[in-house]
Amino acid sequence: MKNDKSKKDSLENNAKAELLKTQQIAQSDMVKEHLLTIKNSKLRKDINIRDLLEKKLKSAQPKLLERIEEQQSLLDDLVMDIESTNTELHGANDKARIAIAKLRKIAPKRANELENSLSLKDRTRKSRIITKKRL
Repeated sequence: MKNDKSKKDSLENNAKAELLKTQQIAQSDMVKEHLLTIKNSKLRKDINIRDLLEKKLKSAQPKLLERIEEQQSLLDDLVMDIESTNTELHGANDKARIAIAKLRKIAPKRANELENSLSLKDRTRKSRIITKKRL
């Protein structure tokens, strides 16, 4: 009896730890996507300025062109970082689901609660995903 209780507690703590990891990765992903949105907006403004200057002056200032290039490079790096974080998040979700499956053998009710929590977090993350446009 005591052994079952300690095994249940151990499995539950493991499942909770995996859920916490997925939550931390998801928060990191959210911050990176917010930064991507801000940087993309700045890039869009600079491109609009460049286009206006090219229409009026027939050439944009080299400093502006350099800034646009730097921002585009930063955005490319940020997109790669977000994709890497998404891959890490999927792996963490898999680990959490495995831990929950082990817990389900001993405490099915608690496992269902944790799985529902994981599913809600996953749906929330998916609702934040914005279709990204490249200029």
